[in-house]
Amino acid sequence: MKIIRILTATALFCPLVFAHRVNIFAQVEGSSVVGQCYYNDGTPLRNQKVEVLRSSGEKILELVTDDEGNFKFTPRVREDLKIVLYAGMGHKAEITVEARMLPEVAKTSKEKPQGALKKSEGITEEHGLDTLQVRKIVEDVVDEKFNTLEELITKQQKSISVTTIIGGIGYIFGIFGLYLYFRSKKR
Repeated sequence: MKIIRILTATALFCPLVFAHRVNIFAQVEGSSVVGQCYYNDGTPLRNQKVEVLRSSGEKILELVTDDEGNFKFTPRVREDLKIVLYAGMGHKAEITVEARMLPEVAKTSKEKPQGALKKSEGITEEHGLDTLQVRKIVEDVVDEKFNTLEELITKQQKSISVTTIIGGIGYIFGIFGLYLYFRSKKR
């Protein structure tokens, strides 16, 4: 009877431990970085501190998540940015947005854009770009965003946390303890 109580308590406690793991997701949309913070069960992390750090570790921005666990900022530098979520009671998650995914930093108004098209290259007074150019630009942007999203999801799925490792070791000790308990009952 005692073993049933132990197994029941273990079964009830384990999901609680993993339900409180925090996750952070961020991607570049246009000239901004947008992200979402949430628990493993999908519950958004409301009003939580998010810091943006340069590759050198210097904090350049501090944000707070909204009611849906979202945040948004426009980067002022083009280098790898580490985004860290602090969710209280030791909960922390981080993600890195690589420099290659960030937009070019805004130039001063005195500089002319490098890749400006001339009228003869497909720009018309009335519509701006012809249909084929617009389609090509949209396809390129969608492909780039999709590949970035795919990379981020793959990284997130491959990451193994300390909590997962400790939980696995705990299960091994628990199973070994049950084995020893039943073995001692036989004697």
